[in-house]
Amino acid sequence: MRTVSGAQQEQEEREGVSVMDWFSVHLETRAPTAQAPRVLAEDAAADRLMDLLAGYDGIVSADAGSWDATISVRAPTTSEAVLKGAEIIESEASKAGMPRWPAVRVEAVLQDIVDEENARPALPDIVSAPEAAEILGVSPQRLHQIATDNEAFPEPVYELRAGNLWLRAAVEAFASRERKPGRPRSAQVAAG
Repeated sequence: MRTVSGAQQEQEEREGVSVMDWFSVHLETRAPTAQAPRVLAEDAAADRLMDLLAGYDGIVSADAGSWDATISVRAPTTSEAVLKGAEIIESEASKAGMPRWPAVRVEAVLQDIVDEENARPALPDIVSAPEAAEILGVSPQRLHQIATDNEAFPEPVYELRAGNLWLRAAVEAFASRERKPGRPRSAQVAAG
């Protein structure tokens, strides 16, 4: 995160300049619907745009029918950050040779908010079969049997060729339920 030093902030306040915040500005474009989306032959243009936006910590992505860029800018308000960021991105995109597709989204978020959001995990806490087996205290083979035979066992959130993945919390909740140790007894026929 970029921050303004205390001395720099004090100088800005003495000079009557409003205190400015860092914003992350994202601009997204799409090819017009009448125009057939094309794979960007301008991969070099996207690379040039990335180079042109390097001073703004720029990130660029492009694919068939769309491209977008995110930069960091200082501005006193969110509205001004949107205007400033969009102007910078569109100007540099033109220089880089990017398609002049209309912007479909422009947003600015305080950098502090972006940092908070990025600190949170993006994916749920998931476990593989060996990890789930360890939580249950059983072998992976026994886990497979439990997952197949026991309707109370949680459904996998992802089914991959390499194996299933479950939410850790769901497996732990299943494990915490009362379970009888060992195998269930089979019915014995009374000797007569």
